[in-house]
Amino acid sequence: MKIYCRVTDLGLVPMYDSDYDEKKRLKIGDTVLCDIKKPRNYEFHKKFFALVRLTYDNLPEHLHEALNIYSEEDMRTCLKMDLGLYSIVRHGFREYINPQSISFAAMDETEFERFYHRCIDIILRLYLRGTDRQDLLDEIERFK
Repeated sequence: MKIYCRVTDLGLVPMYDSDYDEKKRLKIGDTVLCDIKKPRNYEFHKKFFALVRLTYDNLPEHLHEALNIYSEEDMRTCLKMDLGLYSIVRHGFREYINPQSISFAAMDETEFERFYHRCIDIILRLYLRGTDRQDLLDEIERFK
């Protein structure tokens, strides 16, 4: 059972009627295992994709060529690889790079926020050198 709750001074309070109905099935003294995750904020997710678009659109031409970045998806894959978020899959004599998923199911809000800020650091250090951090953040807000 997974339910959405709000943290209050009195403890966790179910947010929706359906969650409350599930909680009512529990008895005082029951031992339960909770799966606590902060649900992803869709607006924050859109900010990440705005960051990827901005980076791709402003990527110096020599980096497009040198890193084979010809789409926003290529840009996302490079960022994941730079952060070590991939695995190598071997099939016979071939090896394939398998980037880690950043889907809503794969990362909660806390993990995604950490990923987002690490992406900004990588972008400023490797892809858009000389760009001011605050200028980039301001542009993301305008862009999304």
